[in-house]
Amino acid sequence: MKKGFVCLIACILSIACILSGCQRGDMMDVSITSDWELKEFTVNDKTVKASQMDADMRKLAPAFVCKDGENCVVSNNGKDHKGTITQSDGLYVISFDDTDQQLSGQISGDVLTLVNTKKTVTFVFVAN
Repeated sequence: MKKGFVCLIACILSIACILSGCQRGDMMDVSITSDWELKEFTVNDKTVKASQMDADMRKLAPAFVCKDGENCVVSNNGKDHKGTITQSDGLYVISFDDTDQQLSGQISGDVLTLVNTKKTVTFVFVAN
């Protein structure tokens, strides 16, 4: 009887640990204003992972910064593009000062994905 009770308690504790581990990602405080680090980018179906880039390439790599939830800077190829963020249908929409092109973005867990309107460029960032 004691053995069965101990096994039952061990099973309950194991399930509780597993369930709390699964919820960790959902409970993270991730927002558009998080500190984002490049994971990978894709241009015309060619994907480059940040982990594969050398120091010179990292200087030109895409970056995303948003401190206030409304204004952002998207950097790419060594050039900064100032943008304004709005929300539409659950997506972030970034409009830029220097072009009529837009990016749409979505946060899933701790990952921010930005895609251009032509669907030829995708930036994937991970929250730090």
